[in-house]
Amino acid sequence: MLAAVFGFIVLTGIAMIAYPGGSLHDRVTIHYNFFENFFSDLGATMTPSGKKNTISNILFITALGGLGLVMIYFSKIWRGMDTDIHKLSAVGYLSKLCLILSGASFIGVAFTPWNAYFNYHVLFVKSAFVFLLAWTILMIILQAGNIKIRKLLTANIIYVFILGWYVYYLFYGPKFGTDQDLEFQAGAEKAIVYITFINMAFQAAGIQRFLRTADFRKGGSKNFYV
Repeated sequence: MLAAVFGFIVLTGIAMIAYPGGSLHDRVTIHYNFFENFFSDLGATMTPSGKKNTISNILFITALGGLGLVMIYFSKIWRGMDTDIHKLSAVGYLSKLCLILSGASFIGVAFTPWNAYFNYHVLFVKSAFVFLLAWTILMIILQAGNIKIRKLLTANIIYVFILGWYVYYLFYGPKFGTDQDLEFQAGAEKAIVYITFINMAFQAAGIQRFLRTADFRKGGSKNFYV
């Protein structure tokens, strides 16, 4: 997961450099504007200024699609909580389903450029973060029973408030592409995306470290790799 997050940051950074310019409210720019362009602009097939966006589009699909696949694989992480598998298995499997659906939605975002499939693109964006919020809440429930990973629990509690606010903003904030708080919208989007994947990398690294040092018990966290 850490390698996937690093790759995402690098690839999206290169995509920003390669972006030929243009935003919904400033079509004459010749470069990517951090506070006016959205992440979704990187995945568009054409920029608002009418320029082809092939390189950034490919990089965006690779970065976000790849992370979506890693999230789907990462969904079995609940087994590393060192909790009572039988008592909390329903919560664990539900968390797995939520992360799979979130990862699949991020893949959907990658392959539905907003300039060609706007409604589908927005639907995938919203579902990706809604399922991610549900996964985080379920992970908090699982982590609460293991004092050895309280740092991970604390990080998820902080993150769930940030993500919860963003999900609310997605549904009830200004619509995509409006003038209202444009810079805030674009900046907040990038912040939540980077915070999301950095937290997931932190969670994965912490659980792997716990598993390496844990005193495994029958039916316990060793089943994470099953």
